[in-house]
Amino acid sequence: MHKELQQHLANEYRYAVTKMQEVSQPARKLFYFSVIFSEAQRTLNWQWDRNLALIYAVTHFTHTQINSAMQTSAISQSLPIDWTLIFDKLTLVTSDMASFFENANNITNDELVQILGRFAELTYAVMGNGSYLYEKGEFSL
Repeated sequence: MHKELQQHLANEYRYAVTKMQEVSQPARKLFYFSVIFSEAQRTLNWQWDRNLALIYAVTHFTHTQINSAMQTSAISQSLPIDWTLIFDKLTLVTSDMASFFENANNITNDELVQILGRFAELTYAVMGNGSYLYEKGEFSL
């Protein structure tokens, strides 16, 4: 990826993290989190990058699932979801994504896969089976 695009993503992602840390409302945190997949998609219009397409797909799905679970009262009331923990971890992993782009010359694709895996775990934790497995201690956030 071109250095300028990498730096642009690093700056936008860090701004989103800062805003996620500043706000307390879950919907606003989710709004700022949407910067991750939105900027990935815009950047793909300038330069194709398989890793960036993967970031787009995973983070867009994360956003969609969390938003859906929050909006569906049957889910949000029936599943044992600790929303404070979900949003704290979402902010932390988003910060790790910003760091990935800030330090992209010194880290590996394996590290990106680990970050994306943590987004996937958060996504799964707000779904029925994932919430059940999390409650059982099968995985941690």
